[in-house]
Amino acid sequence: MAVKKSVTRRAGLVPVNNMASSDHAADQIRSAIVQGVFQPGDRLIEKKLTEELNLSRHPVREALRRLSQEGLVDVRPNRGAVVAKLEPRNVLEVYAIRSALGELALKEMQKHPALPSPAELKALERMSLAAVKLSRQDNQQATIRNDLEFQEAIVAASRLERCARYFAETTVEVRRFNNLTGIVYTDREKDALNYVAALFEAIKSRDFDQARAIWQQKFNKAVERYMALVDKENDEWLDESGK
Repeated sequence: MAVKKSVTRRAGLVPVNNMASSDHAADQIRSAIVQGVFQPGDRLIEKKLTEELNLSRHPVREALRRLSQEGLVDVRPNRGAVVAKLEPRNVLEVYAIRSALGELALKEMQKHPALPSPAELKALERMSLAAVKLSRQDNQQATIRNDLEFQEAIVAASRLERCARYFAETTVEVRRFNNLTGIVYTDREKDALNYVAALFEAIKSRDFDQARAIWQQKFNKAVERYMALVDKENDEWLDESGK
C-alpha cells in the first residue's frame, strides 16, 4: 500500500510578495539617499538597483515611484529616475508643511482634555530633559535625532493619523537636508530650553496658545538658519567666480 507523503511547510520560509519587496527596496534606496550614498543628480538605474537588491524590476520601479511622491526622487521622461536636488524653495516648503501640521495637532489636543495621554506626556518629558542634556555634548547628531523624535511624538499625540503620517514623511527630507548641508547648530542649549523644554511645559500646563507660539518660533528659527546658510553659500560662490 502506497503511503501518501504529507506536505509540510518549512518554518521560516515565507515568500516575499511584491508589496513587501517594494517596501524593502524603498527603505534601502531612501536610506542611501538620506545618508548621501546617492547624491543629488545621481541617476538611479533600475537594472543596477535590481542587481544590488536582488529583486525584480517591478518592486524597484514601484519603490522609485513612491520615493518620487516623497520628493526624494525625480522621475524624468527618457532619462529615468534621478536623486532630487536640494532646492531652497523645496526645503522652505517642507518647513512650512511641518509647521502647519504641528499647529493642527496642537489645536486638536486643545479640544480633547485626555490628550496627550499620561504615557505620551511622560515620553515628551523624557525627550525634553534629554534635549538639554544632549545640547551640552560636542556631537550634535544625538540632539537632532532627539528633536525630530520630540516633534513627531507631539504630532502623533493628537491622534490625527494622516497628520502624523505626513509629518513623519517630511522628517526624512529634514534628515537629508541636515546631512547634505552639514549645517552646524549653534546655541543648542538655548534652543533646547526655548523650543523644547518650554514647549513641553506649555503642553503639560495645557497652555496651547503658548505651545503654538513656541512651535511657530521654532520653525521660523529653522528657516532663518537655512536662509543664512544659503546666503553664505551664494556669497562664497560669488567670491570664487570673481577671482
